[in-house]
Amino acid sequence: MRAISTVLDVTLCLLLVSASAFVLAGARPPQSTARTRTAESAANVLTTSTAGLNYTIRTDDGAIRRTTRGTLAGLLGQAALANASVRGAELSRASGPFEHAVARRVRERLDHPSRMRLLVRWEPYRNAHLRGRFAVGKSPPPRVDVHAAEITLPNKFPAVRERALDAASSGGYRDVARVVAAGIVIGLVPNRTTTLALHDRETGATVAARLRRLIRLYDVDGSDTNTLTSDRARRALIDALTAAVEADLRSTFRTPTEAARAVSLGETRLVVRTWDA
Repeated sequence: MRAISTVLDVTLCLLLVSASAFVLAGARPPQSTARTRTAESAANVLTTSTAGLNYTIRTDDGAIRRTTRGTLAGLLGQAALANASVRGAELSRASGPFEHAVARRVRERLDHPSRMRLLVRWEPYRNAHLRGRFAVGKSPPPRVDVHAAEITLPNKFPAVRERALDAASSGGYRDVARVVAAGIVIGLVPNRTTTLALHDRETGATVAARLRRLIRLYDVDGSDTNTLTSDRARRALIDALTAAVEADLRSTFRTPTEAARAVSLGETRLVVRTWDA
């Protein structure tokens, strides 16, 4: 049954929103636009080429074999979400096989992957305690001209910036934080699909263990598997997330409105960097 959300079992196909090219400062000014075209070309391949992946999730009871398909950029975005962490602690410890499969497939499709670095980042707002990151390739060597293309991808989290701005105008940091926290819970623990996954014979135990890890990271009681997706448990998780997000916002932004403007919950960013040998 294909029922588990992306962070719990990465099967969501993401679509490209936009792509734009820019040049990063190097030791020398560029003599031509060749590298820029290369970065743009790589970005075009990532956003237009599709691929299927077979991967395995290791569990205490054995292994779960999964298949997913999407654009290469979408698969990279999924990998960043699958690699999400809370204050540096991974939400899932079983995403390695999927990440390796994505990296291998991307390298197969790109020209000169050894002279390229792809970095995908999901961050709900600047300096968020919860974030996702995934990289393919090494950093460029020193003293080379580096060019890049940036791609903005939508993800499974709701776009809540407008609601956050409304909350900022009528309330304060906590009101903005609650909007963001509710959006995070909707994305991390979608009610229907998570409930289905918990009751599936193949995936139930694994999903329950990962949910317990999530709520432990936020000091929420969730010892009873049957209550993991209850309204009470969701409210408790939202309350705990609200407190954590509010602390981030107060320490990073001067005003609630500035914090709301920085919310990018529904976006994942991919940067393609290229250089000459």
